[in-house]
Amino acid sequence: MEGFDKFISYDDAMNIFDSMNWKYPGKENININSSLNMISYDNVYSDQDIPEFNKSAVDGYALKSSDIINAAINNPAMLKVIGSSEAGEKFSEKIKENQCIEVYTGSEIPDGADAVVKVEDTEKHGDYIYVYSSLKHDNIFKKGEDIAKGYKILEKNERILPQHIAAMASVRIDNITVYKKIKIGIISTGNEIANKKIVNSTGILLKNYYNNNNFIETLDGGIYSDNAHDIVKGINNIINACDIIIVTGGTSLGRKDMTTDAVSSLGKLLFSGIAIKPGRTMAIFNVNNKPVISVSGLPVAALLSSLIFINRYIKNIYNFDYYKKITGILDENIHNKIGFTLFQICRAYETNNKIHILPLKTTGSGILSTIIYGNSIAMVPENLESIENNKYVTVYMLGDIKWD
Repeated sequence: MEGFDKFISYDDAMNIFDSMNWKYPGKENININSSLNMISYDNVYSDQDIPEFNKSAVDGYALKSSDIINAAINNPAMLKVIGSSEAGEKFSEKIKENQCIEVYTGSEIPDGADAVVKVEDTEKHGDYIYVYSSLKHDNIFKKGEDIAKGYKILEKNERILPQHIAAMASVRIDNITVYKKIKIGIISTGNEIANKKIVNSTGILLKNYYNNNNFIETLDGGIYSDNAHDIVKGINNIINACDIIIVTGGTSLGRKDMTTDAVSSLGKLLFSGIAIKPGRTMAIFNVNNKPVISVSGLPVAALLSSLIFINRYIKNIYNFDYYKKITGILDENIHNKIGFTLFQICRAYETNNKIHILPLKTTGSGILSTIIYGNSIAMVPENLESIENNKYVTVYMLGDIKWD
């Protein structure tokens, strides 16, 4: 068994990763109904107005506001009802003085009318209505008031949300150009999981965590014993179908040389051993201009160390973080070893309308319960020995926070 001669710093590792000419996913044109949570490749603009015409915001009567400007209890305005208009149709005649038509919410406002009086503010007698006060609001939803021509519905590199899809549908945009899904292949190694003596919880965790977004798809590359030939075979089987490969169980101190030799036979080792906790034994290779990330077989270390570089890969394409950030008050000190970048698992919670961050005491990188109770990560740079309690700290969310 051999240890690592040295650890590259977190910043140096990021600089090396950023300098690579990685093959990023291309683009594709898809129906908007399949685009939820995918990433827009271009800015998307409306080429029409919503609403497409002035329409009533209430049930009532469309009229000329000048006809009721002096209306009062002792001086009601009397207007003749000359017709009605349902939503989806337009009244063919122009409204003249002292005339009105009955309209419903969504009805197109007829020519000549500039206001709608609510039905509850009128009295109807035969073909006439009486109005006892002037209008406070015109009760008209103006053409283009919601979305005007030229309105930017989506920014380039923006995640597509339900409201974006509804807006695109409203302006009759059927298809949109998005980035293709990032395909992450996951290969699990280790005699103990190959012979099923232990459950492959690390592979299950990574597969389901990264599948939790519509712009990422994971591919199961299989389980292999601690054999360099088998690991090479597993990578070759899926490398053409993936943008990134994560190899789990390949970077304990005892397995370092075997994994390095196996993957280096396919590409270039960029670095092996990084000054982060947890996950310091990870390595990254360039195989066919695709990152192959070799991580610990322990679930927490595997997730956190791979997530650092998956997030970087995503940020380099889309210019946003894969995970959400939240800021809160630190409940206890976080201690760090100088020279290492620490990713501290925490629990973010809300109390008394304030967000608090509680660092969790962990006993190892394989403890799944820490990321069940823990829902966030605080990053402590290598030059800081600690972050003191009661300070505000920003954490990266792994799960959900419960709100009152």
